Amino acid sequence: MRFIEMSAQAFALVSVWRGASAMVANGAMTEPLFLHALEPFAIPATVLAVIGSVAAIQLRLHNRRKLQKIVHNEHHEPARSNDKSSPAERNERLITELQNQVAELNKEKERLIRLLQEKSVRLREDPLTGIPNRLAYEEQFQQEFQRWKRFGNPLSFLIWDIDHFKKINDHYGHAAGDEVLRMVAQQINSRLRSTDFLARYGGEEFAMLLPGADIESAQQLADQIRLHIGECGFRYSDAHIPVTLSCGLSSFTPGDSLESVFQRADRALYQAKSMGRNRCRIN
Repeated sequence: MRFIEMSAQAFALVSVWRGASAMVANGAMTEPLFLHALEPFAIPATVLAVIGSVAAIQLRLHNRRKLQKIVHNEHHEPARSNDKSSPAERNERLITELQNQVAELNKEKERLIRLLQEKSVRLREDPLTGIPNRLAYEEQFQQEFQRWKRFGNPLSFLIWDIDHFKKINDHYGHAAGDEVLRMVAQQINSRLRSTDFLARYGGEEFAMLLPGADIESAQQLADQIRLHIGECGFRYSDAHIPVTLSCGLSSFTPGDSLESVFQRADRALYQAKSMGRNRCRIN
């Protein structure tokens, strides 16, 4: 009987610990940067392990007391006992109860994992535009860079900027400016492949990664997006808001680092804006 009890407790603890370990190994918590950003809003894997440990210990104490009571009743008060079942039947009931408690622990583990995953998604999403935010961009940029170093497939990086965005806020109001940001993000995102990546870098700037696209293909797509945005005819209330974009492009080449690619694209964006805006430049 003692062996059955200890086995059930060990199974409960291992189930919770494995759930936390799998979340660390395969889930959203694969990057140290994310772990840093998650605190104090999410539940780290160590907390899951502690919850499992405490639950297992309390379960063990509870069932130890239950076993002691059964033994006491069997040896000291056999005549007054109302339980006329055999020891095998009582053991079967106890095993069933332990299994039910293990199932409850597993349900709680799954609930905590879902909670952590939901928080992970929210931490990586820009609340205004609904697209990935700066944190998600930095992680994706690092991942795509490592993939490029390993396989050498073409990879292009773009920075977008909404032209004269301050004037839009000043003339039409910040609510109109927010609507422009949302619409621009949606329009750009709708023209991308599933493998492409768009994030709000900050303010009115957006960062884009195009895996598998060389610089010529990236420029062709960028010009299509730029022309499309210029022809959209954004409206807010009864006002027509003219919106154009400028873009700086750079492609990964041997010897590049994340910083060198970003700096080239940033210089190209500056050139596009200094040349009159509403254009794309490569550097």
